[in-house]
Amino acid sequence: MQYARKIPYWSATALLIYMPFHIFLSQSLSTLTGGLTVWKIAKDVFLFLVTMFTICLVYQKGKAPRWFWGLVGVTAAYGALHLLVWAFHPHLYRTSALLGTIYNVRLLCFAVVGSGAVLLHERKFVFSSMMRVVLGVSTVVALLGVVQYFLPPDILTHVGYSIARGARPDFFIDNNPAFPRIMSTLRDPNSLGAYLLVPIATLTYLVIFLKLTARRRALALLALMLHVAALYLTFSRSAWAAGLVTMGLVVWWRYSSQFVRALRKWWPVAAVAVFLIIFGAYAERNNGIVSHTTTAQVGQYDSNQFHWLYVQRGLTGMVREPLGHGPGTAGLASIQNPGGGLLTENYYVQLGYEIGFVGLAVFIAVTVWLYVRLWRRHDGWTVVLLSSFWAYVLMNMLLHTWSNEAVAAQWWLLAGMALAVPLAQPYEAARRLRPVSRHHTARRRRSL
Repeated sequence: MQYARKIPYWSATALLIYMPFHIFLSQSLSTLTGGLTVWKIAKDVFLFLVTMFTICLVYQKGKAPRWFWGLVGVTAAYGALHLLVWAFHPHLYRTSALLGTIYNVRLLCFAVVGSGAVLLHERKFVFSSMMRVVLGVSTVVALLGVVQYFLPPDILTHVGYSIARGARPDFFIDNNPAFPRIMSTLRDPNSLGAYLLVPIATLTYLVIFLKLTARRRALALLALMLHVAALYLTFSRSAWAAGLVTMGLVVWWRYSSQFVRALRKWWPVAAVAVFLIIFGAYAERNNGIVSHTTTAQVGQYDSNQFHWLYVQRGLTGMVREPLGHGPGTAGLASIQNPGGGLLTENYYVQLGYEIGFVGLAVFIAVTVWLYVRLWRRHDGWTVVLLSSFWAYVLMNMLLHTWSNEAVAAQWWLLAGMALAVPLAQPYEAARRLRPVSRHHTARRRRSL
């Protein structure tokens, strides 16, 4: 039984390591073994089994906090809601409906596994060790992405990538081969950009919060530059904006009081700087990299206009069917339907379209609850999760970001772990993290 309780921890670690390489491994290895579909769904079957196993072990331990069972209950209810809406639409394309249910519900399953892994491994769990795993994997992914930019665009076709097999081998801005975009081992450039947000927030945190030796600070800065370079080469505008948000929030939590004092003194300089930034953005509005329009427009709409058109279609569908059209009728799962799907270009609109306003409200309520619990901790590593949270909110307003397995596994597993880490641990075992509020930290230590 002692070793059984470690399985959720090992499984969570394995998921954090494997998920960023899932697309590459499934496409390449399936050319040797066959069974591409099995490779694709095996990770989700594994997650379901680990989730159930974790719940059973935590129940057997008998000391789980009330909030854990609340999370388990909401996860079960969220999954049941998908099945209920599916039952009211029995003629849905089964593959898309199943994938839609899996893509949505696995977010909460990741949180359950992460929480359970810590609850069962509480005495020996160290959050910083898990973050080292995340940074090690992301550094490899970022490095491969930067290298990919200088390789032939069709190189991934030699390892099984093709549109027919469900993975595009290359991406370009506006489909112009003169403007390649990298995706490394992930599904697409936008997913790579989203995946890099947590590591970038972590490295920014390490550089400005911790007292590092000169050598370690140099290594952290070098790793941060590598991640930022990979983020830039995705040419994902939403990821660029999200990267600025997450880095800005980390810096804000560290220097907010100094910034406010400086702003009161130097507000004219700040006003001029803001004006120059706005003017520069306006001057570059026709830049092909920024606008994603590098050739003459083909058809009635360009890529930006299509984005808003899809959002409007999704919102219209929500109003017409407030209880939902069924899982898999929108988002990435819907493109599996031979009859056509609907890319709403907005994850929240996608949920509303699939499982109605009730399902959307449940998901938003869970994320708000999770954010509030993390906020109340006021320890060091939650700065990373809270800052990246808002970056993902932004990206999900523009893309189906949470549907990517690597992005979802990374943030939701870490968030689940952060929920379960004993509150005393960050202050006693990691005092050098210098949390958000020194006054709050001192008061908390006295209470401890």
